[in-house]
Amino acid sequence: MKNKGFTLIELLLTIIVVAIISGVSAQVLVRGIEIYSLIANRRDALEHARVGMDRMVSELLLVKSLDITSISNTNISFKDINGSSTSFRRATQYNTIDLFRGSDFLAGQVALLDFDYYKSDGSPANFTWDVRRINIELTIQTIGGYGDVPLRTEVFPRNFMYTNFR
Repeated sequence: MKNKGFTLIELLLTIIVVAIISGVSAQVLVRGIEIYSLIANRRDALEHARVGMDRMVSELLLVKSLDITSISNTNISFKDINGSSTSFRRATQYNTIDLFRGSDFLAGQVALLDFDYYKSDGSPANFTWDVRRINIELTIQTIGGYGDVPLRTEVFPRNFMYTNFR
């Protein structure tokens, strides 16, 4: 007499094989979700950093030599094309360090905002009237601890008079 059906050993082996395949598949899916989160968070941080950097560059390009009122490594104050006094600076708001133009929010999660100023001959400028080139370094932290996104650029304001520029 032949009994049709499965033995206990066959059932246990099937359950073990299905569990192993499920475990491997779950790890692949979890890793894929982590990678997607990494890419999405870094993309968002880069987008915010670019918006802040583009705004600073576009406004500093139009500044006149005498319109820069103060310079430091962490901020720059100037009169914009409308004659209004403003600045680009870091400030703490809601327990995060953010980038502001005056009181307007530009970018959040700022890890670093650094300005360097140079004369027309390339040496460091210590006075506002000597500034002919502005280096800006902006680093934004990603949400979720996926690293930092650094941006760096140089601005040569259009309305400055250059002599012996190198």
